[in-house]
Amino acid sequence: MTITIQNISFSYDQLEEPLFKNSTLHIDESWRLGLVARNGRGKTTFLKLLLNELSPHEGTIQTATPFMYFPQRVTDPTLLAFDALTESMPAERWKVEKELRLLHVDPALLWQPYERLSGGEQTKIRLAILFSEKERFLLLDEPTNHLDLDGRKMVAHYLQQKTGYIVVSHDDHFLEQVTDHIVAIERQQLYVYNSTLSVYRHEKALRDQVEIEQNKALSAEIGRLKQTAKEKRNWADEKEKPSGNDPFGNAIAKRMNKRAKAIETRVQSQIEEKEAMLNNVERVKALSMYPITSHRNPVMRFKEVTLSLDGTPLFAPLTFDVFQGERVALVGPNGSGKSTLLNCLYNGSFEGEITGEMLIPKNLSMSYLPQILQQKGTLQHYIEHTGIDFSLFLNQLRIFGFERDIFQIPIENMSSGQRKKVAFAKSLCEEAECYLWDEPLNYLDVYNHEQLKALCHTFHPTLLFVEHDENFIKEVATKIIYLKPTES
Repeated sequence: MTITIQNISFSYDQLEEPLFKNSTLHIDESWRLGLVARNGRGKTTFLKLLLNELSPHEGTIQTATPFMYFPQRVTDPTLLAFDALTESMPAERWKVEKELRLLHVDPALLWQPYERLSGGEQTKIRLAILFSEKERFLLLDEPTNHLDLDGRKMVAHYLQQKTGYIVVSHDDHFLEQVTDHIVAIERQQLYVYNSTLSVYRHEKALRDQVEIEQNKALSAEIGRLKQTAKEKRNWADEKEKPSGNDPFGNAIAKRMNKRAKAIETRVQSQIEEKEAMLNNVERVKALSMYPITSHRNPVMRFKEVTLSLDGTPLFAPLTFDVFQGERVALVGPNGSGKSTLLNCLYNGSFEGEITGEMLIPKNLSMSYLPQILQQKGTLQHYIEHTGIDFSLFLNQLRIFGFERDIFQIPIENMSSGQRKKVAFAKSLCEEAECYLWDEPLNYLDVYNHEQLKALCHTFHPTLLFVEHDENFIKEVATKIIYLKPTES
């Protein structure tokens, strides 16, 4: 069976340019596809078009198989997990339990209140329910969010046994494992590639380099033609000036002027033709940040530190120092207290019990990037009480890949990737002795990943971060601290 997308066009009123323009795509329902594009270029919109939540302004989408979306909406998280997730999507219990065993998840979790499950457990149960029925084509939107390293490996192995889905993920290593085709949104068009993500990236880099060289040659030719057009215009203007009472001379001047203007018109036509051939190559600029270097070294010190809730430690006691310029990755399974520790450091408090010594100067300046984003209002309102220069903030957003026409949209109406960039731009504009980033790569595209890696190697901030992306940890972290859950 084939999904046919024929000549679709779509745009939002707030945007100057359409997201899709007369684009056609054919997808075999057995393919395992990765959907890739810069943030804000239409990934979420494309999924909504497939789900019929949005209608194309032109064109059609034809399929005989229903599309189903991950993550499913949960209207009442107090219900048992099975009931909460099958309220709007019926499923047979035995089939769901079979899928859960493939994911190495105890089926007994189905009968726990949904809200009490960890993010990783919720993700796996959602996937099990979706894949429990065969006659579906699944749209998996960021399934790796809230999964630890082991969870990602397990879900990747599970998806390798499945067919018939499109997956969006900020984790390139994960996409490489679970896809056999790539759908790319490039220049308002949808393209499908019969390749893995790494092959697509390599071939795209080669295409971009060829186009950059073509652009250089075209730009030089356009410059030469513009200079020719200018010279012809000036010559024509000079010849058109009357030469006293010489009718014969004036007639010749007018003919020469007419000829010169005809040449200028032809040259201008050549310029427009060359400009139309220029390629819109994706260029990624470097981000900047403003870390403060002080006399404090170490910046933080932890001696046998643990956090406990209701008398139960979240992790085994930690002992480590954070020195100037170190980039410390906090690694551990879901529920081991990584995000809780960052939040405790930033807020200086914890609702449970803190044991051990946590030595942090009272006036240590910190910048915090939370995992859960709850911004609202305009960009101006969001930043006005922070002391951050608004122009600097907007410039960071542009470098992150923000389109100018997004600036006027309320933050709560932006995509998850755009909201993440707003929070990140704020953190990068803050002068701080220590940065705390909780899952910084969530919702960001591969271009942003590379920007953040380069940023850390250029500015050497003192940084504590939580991240599940193995490649990012390997390339950025100068120290790794493992949080080990304690036995109950």
